[in-house]
Amino acid sequence: MIKSQIAPCEWFAIFIYRFPDIDFLRLVLPSFSALFRAMKTLFFLLSSFLSIAQCATISTQPLSQISCEGDSIRLTVASSGSTFQWEKRRPTDTKYTSITNARSKRYSFLSGGSTHPTGTYYRLKITLDKCISYSDSVLLVLRKAPIISSISVCEKALVPLSPLYFWTLNGLPVDSIIAQPLLHGAKLKAFVRHTTYPTGTCVLASNEVSLNVRTLPLAPSHVLKIVTACTGLPFSLNATGCSPSLTYWYNASGAKLGEGSRLPLVASDSSIFRASCVKSGCEGPLSTGVKTILFTIPSPPINTSATYFCSDVTITLQASGGLDNIWYESELTKSNLSTATALVMKAIHNTSAKDSILVRFASVKINDCESDRTPVIFRIKPRVKLLPLLAISLTGERTIILPEAQTFNGTPPYKISYTSTAKSLLGPYSSNGFLYRTVTDSLGCYIKDTTLVNYVRNGPIIHHLTARTETNCLMNNYRIRIDGCPLKTSGLNASKRYESPLADFILSGGNYTFFCNDGQTDTIQLNLPILKQPSSVVDKSFTSHICEADSAFLSLTIDSNVRFVGWEKDHHLYSQDKTITGLLPSGEYQNVLEENGCFYRSDIITLERRPNPPTPRLEKMGAFFIKAHSIGISEWLIDKTRSTDSLSFRKITEGREFYVRAKWMHKNLACYSPYSNVYLVERPAVYEFTAYPNPTNRMLTIEIAYDTENAMLYLFDLKGEMLDATEIKNSSRILNWDISRFPTGTYILKLISDGISQEKTIRKFL
Repeated sequence: MIKSQIAPCEWFAIFIYRFPDIDFLRLVLPSFSALFRAMKTLFFLLSSFLSIAQCATISTQPLSQISCEGDSIRLTVASSGSTFQWEKRRPTDTKYTSITNARSKRYSFLSGGSTHPTGTYYRLKITLDKCISYSDSVLLVLRKAPIISSISVCEKALVPLSPLYFWTLNGLPVDSIIAQPLLHGAKLKAFVRHTTYPTGTCVLASNEVSLNVRTLPLAPSHVLKIVTACTGLPFSLNATGCSPSLTYWYNASGAKLGEGSRLPLVASDSSIFRASCVKSGCEGPLSTGVKTILFTIPSPPINTSATYFCSDVTITLQASGGLDNIWYESELTKSNLSTATALVMKAIHNTSAKDSILVRFASVKINDCESDRTPVIFRIKPRVKLLPLLAISLTGERTIILPEAQTFNGTPPYKISYTSTAKSLLGPYSSNGFLYRTVTDSLGCYIKDTTLVNYVRNGPIIHHLTARTETNCLMNNYRIRIDGCPLKTSGLNASKRYESPLADFILSGGNYTFFCNDGQTDTIQLNLPILKQPSSVVDKSFTSHICEADSAFLSLTIDSNVRFVGWEKDHHLYSQDKTITGLLPSGEYQNVLEENGCFYRSDIITLERRPNPPTPRLEKMGAFFIKAHSIGISEWLIDKTRSTDSLSFRKITEGREFYVRAKWMHKNLACYSPYSNVYLVERPAVYEFTAYPNPTNRMLTIEIAYDTENAMLYLFDLKGEMLDATEIKNSSRILNWDISRFPTGTYILKLISDGISQEKTIRKFL
């Protein structure tokens, strides 16, 4: 069969040539286009089939790897391919991806990390012509280094080291370690050996951790080393020094009893108990211990009290059995009424006609062990009643006629006694008063009552009283003279009665009632103000003497009801202002106050002044100093900076602006003068010196105006060449210098001191 040599485009041209009808083409062209595309697809498939070549062969497959993380991995494939590309699929990948720069039959890399983690599959993509084939997929399994945590262990304990690893301590191999304080912070490391595939082994080291050796807590202490308790009753033991850590308790045989700084116990015999502190899981040594001493509980007391008592009286209950009975109001109450041998109490107010039965409880305590409570039963008799009397009125000085006393609820026979406010038992009364009755029955129970006695003077008022009052401000009292009473005169205030046969009284302030004792005069009421020094607060600006030029003030604070008169100086009125200030003159000051017609002077306030020195004067002294003419200690202000040097003269090289003031010391007081005139230095000063004789042929004497420090003297010729130099020692002002060795001529002499340089020209002759 002969192949057609006509190309598809030629077939298309022939087709158009044979079918020139354009309208026909418009109808058939879409169908022809689809047919052409189908033929083209069939052509390319046939062409691809005819071009398939031989695929690459693989003679050596890569091997799966079991290695330690961080080791170098080598994958090898023997193949006849032309191009190679290694691919991998990590556990987190869904498909294989190409590895960058892995285009040879061998692929080496470092295992581990996120790039080559354990569980990754690898394969080689091999291309020969257009044939692609793949090697076997191999798995990478990595053994990881152990990870250990910081180990914390108690002092003197065995450090827990896992037998799965072998260990090093500070780089030295160890099998077991006893924790010591010196090992705190030591570095621990674990190592493990793994078998690798295809061949070999590897050793992996863990991270390095620090050994934390926890110091054992100290043994606790006991405030009470001997505890007394009662047999069969609960008590507690205390240990201090563990808080906020735990406290463990042990008995004499070493058995643990409980935890906590306080251990509750009930025991039947004496023993010893020890405690330890547990901090962060570490238990320290045992304490010296607490010894317990148990006492038996004493027998209850026996009631020895009386069987009855009167109403409203103080009673005493007694019980035998011990010197320190404990009394309770009820059998179960916890708080006691008394810890004395006897219980003293107030009997109830029994208003009924029958006895009231009461009970109290007593116990005995010996060695802090308390017995059972014994009931003490007693009776309170009914209160004796006495029918009261109506108020009694007496006209004139008469005695009282009493009716028969009527009593109830007592135990006959009765005994009645009387007292009164009159001078005798039943009168006569010279003023209003009281009658007191006391009824006592056969059992000793009694009752008292009081009856008012009203006194009315005998006859009309024939005397009228008058009073004269004199105020004694110095003594803060009054002198009262009462006129119009022919007999003894009395004065009453709220708490006391005063009597005077001459009607002459010396009284302090208050409300008084004055009357005549004959009962035939009226009364006088006097309200006398209380006399006393008014309170005041003085504020002053000085506590001792001050300088003449210093300002001072005195200020007074008083109550608004008190009148301020003024300030006195040397007992003469100085000012009527409460506050005085300024250059107050020296002297003695007092404030004067007036209240209730009395004048009061305060304590003397002494103001003493000390003179200020006169203003000093500055003038220049020579060419290099400023001298202060002052009477006192000089204080300099140089360039607005205070100087601590108190000399009377200063160097002009110290500044440009000079002030001075004088100071006088009066013990601890310093008084200053005004500042002197200002001395201004127009230009910086230079050191002045002279050299003579000039000219000279041998010895040259150099004299400096004032002392220098570390100065140098140089000799130069006219060319500027230094010929000689010498150092001027401290405090030297005159120097002799031999220049005979130098030839005849003119020379320059230069002095340098404190950074200032100055020159002189000298001549040398034969």
